[in-house]
Amino acid sequence: MKISPYGPGRLAGMEGYLTLYRSNAWIAGLCLLLAAALSIIWPHIALLPVAVIGLLALYLLLRNPFLAFMLFMFSLPFATLTLIPIRGISNLSFMAVIVLFFSLLLNLRRLPTFRISNLGPKPWLHAAFIFSALLGIIFSINQANAIRLTGMALTVFGLYIAGTLLLATPRKWHMALNCLLAGALASAFVIIYDFFFIFHPLDPDFYRAGSLYAGGPASGSVICFLIAIPVALYLTESREWRQYRVFYYLVALASIGVIVLSATRSAWLGLAVLALVELIRRPLRTAIALGLAAALSIGLVSVYLPSTYQRYAARLFITFNPEYGPQEQVGFRIENYNVGLRMLASYPVLGVGMNNFGAHAGRFGRTTVPLDLNLNAHNTFMEVLTGTGLIGGLAYILVWLLTFFEFMFVARRGPPSWRPLATGLALGFLMFAIHSMFHSPHSVLLLAPIFALGSAMRRELQRERILSESS
Repeated sequence: MKISPYGPGRLAGMEGYLTLYRSNAWIAGLCLLLAAALSIIWPHIALLPVAVIGLLALYLLLRNPFLAFMLFMFSLPFATLTLIPIRGISNLSFMAVIVLFFSLLLNLRRLPTFRISNLGPKPWLHAAFIFSALLGIIFSINQANAIRLTGMALTVFGLYIAGTLLLATPRKWHMALNCLLAGALASAFVIIYDFFFIFHPLDPDFYRAGSLYAGGPASGSVICFLIAIPVALYLTESREWRQYRVFYYLVALASIGVIVLSATRSAWLGLAVLALVELIRRPLRTAIALGLAAALSIGLVSVYLPSTYQRYAARLFITFNPEYGPQEQVGFRIENYNVGLRMLASYPVLGVGMNNFGAHAGRFGRTTVPLDLNLNAHNTFMEVLTGTGLIGGLAYILVWLLTFFEFMFVARRGPPSWRPLATGLALGFLMFAIHSMFHSPHSVLLLAPIFALGSAMRRELQRERILSESS
């Protein structure tokens, strides 16, 4: 044995060396820790590159707010898909909202200047709606619902402001819409695959495309597809490259397939309006397309949704012939109009609180459906009028009308390169509004970019006119 020169009894081997040199001891400890970590993660070593790529993507998103906004646009068609069991951030869209928030926060000094006065009265009307909703929380029966929906309205308003800030040029409008369409196509493929190829033992006869996302009724998952169809169809007119046209037609066809197989009747009305517009514009081509689509739809429905449509037919028949049975789904929607008028007459200023229609409906004459179901108004405009009163409800309805007017104004008087996109958005928003007459998507994330695009287009058109007049 070799005796260490540093003292009697000390070994000259590794033990004594590490005892004297503490930095080397740290290195050895780190090596041992790395060895232990590798032994633990070795069965999952293939996930390491994925984690690295994910962290790099997160870094890029945090560095660039517009990239984060495009991720948000892509995520919107997945807005009702639950990924993690945490209420409030359970899906991809809310995760994208959180990333966008931190990206904006980290890049405040790099963001362009912004004047809210350039957006006209729309943000102030939206703020009046939210202020009315906040005051209404005090008088709500179900304060939890009122707080949750008011928080959602605040989120939509914040995203609307962020969108008008980031969507500064026509190129960015198209990039953001292309991300939405790409998300719609990916979402449609997931929904159609789930509908046709995944067996659902709980309710195989009444399962509707999109139930994978909404956890039951598919009406919540069709709103993005209503926007995607006309936007995709009208963007084909402004694209010469074949690959773009193929992409847009795939988006339109897949979105129509989801809506037909979702058995959402209000969305079918929106499709009927789009078909009527297209018949006026291009009668022969649209008639052929409608004939083929109708034949395919009838074939698919007769095979995959026979009981669904039989139940719908029975409900409609009973609505007009109540002696054959009690009215349910269709009847309570008709009943809601009288209930809503009485409720608004009793609470005309601030309403009953956001999403509190069902909690008050029994006091104002609802009898068709059980009161413990606590069903909402199934009408966006009635929902906001009764929930936030005339002050907030009329202000919010004006926000919708102004947005539609902005799209129509740009579609008629904007530069030729803007008109297809503005026309598609106008038709899509009209279809969304028709759907909203039978459901209550009054505070959904999709509304934020729609409101933002309307304001951004209006602002840019005004700027172009000022520049042309000055030159």
